[in-house]
Amino acid sequence: MLKTLALGLPVGLLFGYALQRGRFCMYSAFRDLFFARDFTLFRAYILALLVQMAIIHGLDAAGYLTVRPFGFTWLAAIVGGLIFGAGISLAGGCASGSWYRIGEGMVGSILAVLGYGLGVAATFWGALNPLSTYLRAYRAPYALGSLQGLTGFSKWTVIALIIGIGGVWLARSPRPKVFTGWPWTKAGVVIGLIAALAWIASAGVGRNFGMSFTGPSGMIIRYVTTGQDSSLGWGSWMIIGVPMGAFISAIWSNEFKWRAPAPDRMAKQFVGGLMMGFGAAAAGGCNIGHSLTGLAALSTTSLLATIFIIIGSWLGTYIFFMRR
Repeated sequence: MLKTLALGLPVGLLFGYALQRGRFCMYSAFRDLFFARDFTLFRAYILALLVQMAIIHGLDAAGYLTVRPFGFTWLAAIVGGLIFGAGISLAGGCASGSWYRIGEGMVGSILAVLGYGLGVAATFWGALNPLSTYLRAYRAPYALGSLQGLTGFSKWTVIALIIGIGGVWLARSPRPKVFTGWPWTKAGVVIGLIAALAWIASAGVGRNFGMSFTGPSGMIIRYVTTGQDSSLGWGSWMIIGVPMGAFISAIWSNEFKWRAPAPDRMAKQFVGGLMMGFGAAAAGGCNIGHSLTGLAALSTTSLLATIFIIIGSWLGTYIFFMRR
């Protein structure tokens, strides 16, 4: 356990600090695309994705990492992505956004994270497992699980196209406007570097993947309820470090304050967390495991899940907040 703690907790501390300073929540990034026509946080997300992608595939080519996509569970990605996207709108933040806002003193985010972990646990090991198993049974051929397999291009051609198109779009973006925190350029670069560091750190414990919030959130619930030390792996220590890092950042910038919304709003955040937990567990990942880490690994499942997470966040924002 000491090794997993030593390699996981510092990454979480850095990630939480960067999330708080960059005001980086992917629900806000996805929501603002449609409802506010504001691409600021989405630019930070794309930049982080490109930075991570370039580093991890370079290290893979050099033999220092193993970066492989996973199977193409298309129905789970669609249904799980939609439910997760709607859940983050009700919870008021994505998986990483809810975790880091605990470090700012947001009581509602504590309930969202609790619901998230319970939803994951119920889907992995509880009453919702049969539904998740049914959704994940619909698989496309394994060769289609990577973007290179789907397109027929070589891996480096796909990477060059993504980085080239994304880089040109970012280069032509307006100069960042910042009122508090980091500009999107700094947030994107720093988060991308930390995401790449997560691959390196987790490889030190034999885990060939980067950051993920879904499984570790469920494992923390499992540890609390069963006391099994084996439940606290690298990912669990990493996300435990996120609110701690955000707390350090918030205290340093004099932004920490305990805040609690009305009881009915907190109840909705808890329900939103439950939706997030089921959706992410069924889809095999959340906005971090799929949209940041999996997409950087060129996973087709991650691309499809991300598309439907975005659509779900738009639908949830409209249905829960704007329709009336």
